[in-house]
Amino acid sequence: MFSNRHGLTRRLTLRLLAGIAALLLATHARAAQHDDADQVFFREGRIPKLRIEISPAELAKLNKDNRSFVRCTIREGDEFIYSEVGIHLKGAAGSFRPVGDRPALTLNFDKFREKQKFHGLDKLHLNNSVQDGSYLCEHLASVIFNAGGVPAPRISHARVWLNGRDLGFYVLKEGFDTQFLLNQFGSKSGNFYDGGFCADLDQKKSRKSGPGPDEQADLKALVAAAREPDLAKRAERLNQTLAIDQFLSLVAMEMMTAHWDGYARNRNNYRLYNHPAVNKIVFLPSGMDQLFGDPNFPVFDSMGGLVTSGLWQLPQIKLQYRDRVGQILTNVFTAEFLTNEIAKVHTRVRPLLAEINEGSAKNFDNAARDMNNRVLARITGIQKQLGIQPMKPLKPDANGAFKLAKWEAQADAGEPKMADAADHGGVKSLEINLEKPDRVVASWRSRVLLDAGKYRFEGKIATKGVVPLKEPTGEGAGLRISGSSRPNQLSGDSDWKKVTFEFDVPTASTEVVLVCELRAEKGRAWFDLGSLQIVRQN
Repeated sequence: MFSNRHGLTRRLTLRLLAGIAALLLATHARAAQHDDADQVFFREGRIPKLRIEISPAELAKLNKDNRSFVRCTIREGDEFIYSEVGIHLKGAAGSFRPVGDRPALTLNFDKFREKQKFHGLDKLHLNNSVQDGSYLCEHLASVIFNAGGVPAPRISHARVWLNGRDLGFYVLKEGFDTQFLLNQFGSKSGNFYDGGFCADLDQKKSRKSGPGPDEQADLKALVAAAREPDLAKRAERLNQTLAIDQFLSLVAMEMMTAHWDGYARNRNNYRLYNHPAVNKIVFLPSGMDQLFGDPNFPVFDSMGGLVTSGLWQLPQIKLQYRDRVGQILTNVFTAEFLTNEIAKVHTRVRPLLAEINEGSAKNFDNAARDMNNRVLARITGIQKQLGIQPMKPLKPDANGAFKLAKWEAQADAGEPKMADAADHGGVKSLEINLEKPDRVVASWRSRVLLDAGKYRFEGKIATKGVVPLKEPTGEGAGLRISGSSRPNQLSGDSDWKKVTFEFDVPTASTEVVLVCELRAEKGRAWFDLGSLQIVRQN
């Protein structure tokens, strides 16, 4: 049976399922700006080398008042010089460091020089990551929240020097500013507030942008709605003042990532925007550098926050929230998606750390492995709380091989035809067919649970007229596991040929995604269903 598979991103899938598109995509300005400099910068995962120079006079001002902007010059590699850049120190109780130590920094490129931008950005933060030695938490949080329909700053990394002193490796984070609002909501005209330190909505906020007098009537209306004693009226008033669908997604992802220091649990690390298109308050996440610490962190209780408490007393909300957790777990919070992100960051970051010293690179290897395990353990913990039965380990056949039966089609680029029971020369096969020349990345995937050990994934592949794409992950038709690249490849015309891919599973009960894929400009590939299997090698 053939069907067209479109490479819709997980972000769009969940937004359609959760109904968030009506709120955030209707006025979303980014859709028509595919080649903006900021999008290119984050999409390509660029890691700049930044040399910051602060004159003695400006440094004295910064030491006197470290939260006020002073002027600096920044050199990016050997190519770009940014002058008159605003800089100040940032960070709260756990992450703040003085300028003579390893400070976290905020940079504003157009603070003193109009229209100056850094790869399309007006403002960015350099986080010292003293609470996250993996350099991964904020990146994972960013992709999870954005994929789940909750706007969050984009993340990259940077190597930083200050007045010739090597500060080492930093997390580079997009700033919350009017450009961020315009990109995400199509408008920067609404009131935008900083939530403050462990302060709920009934405490006055710092308004960062917005028109008119700072009376905060929009926030006061939301507080009054959350405290309305009549539950029927409360539901109506909250619906008028709060973007409820988006808020449920934010709470779900804070709890699923074990973000104990967010709004839902600690009334901390959040921003608020009065979205002018709907005149409702939207919550935005922040400070996500301590995630996945507890695999059994509660998803459904131990909530804090005035708005959360007010909503949770409405009977229908708990059911909607439980559904939202399930949707996110199915469409975003998956082992494949998250471990792929960890692998991508590891590939980009490790060479930069190795330039500092090999010890830093090896520490990062261990940190990435640890984060992989923490993510997988957290998924299992959430499944238990939802009452979902975990995957059962495969059982070997009489020859000690693990046969594979269930396969799902996935198209990441192009529009191939996919058949799960094709007949090729009398052999029942999985087929990927490029009917017309196109850039296609498509695969058949099977999820399995394996114990620690060394394995070989093998099977027979046949091809016809395959013109391979030249990509690091793989060329033409081949076999691999998700999150890895493969040396094996078949192209052109090839009769049935056995292909193998060896891999290690470091810990017990690890979910592995097996991939039969075609990366090509044209052609067809078949994968012999009867031959696809895993063989344990130790």
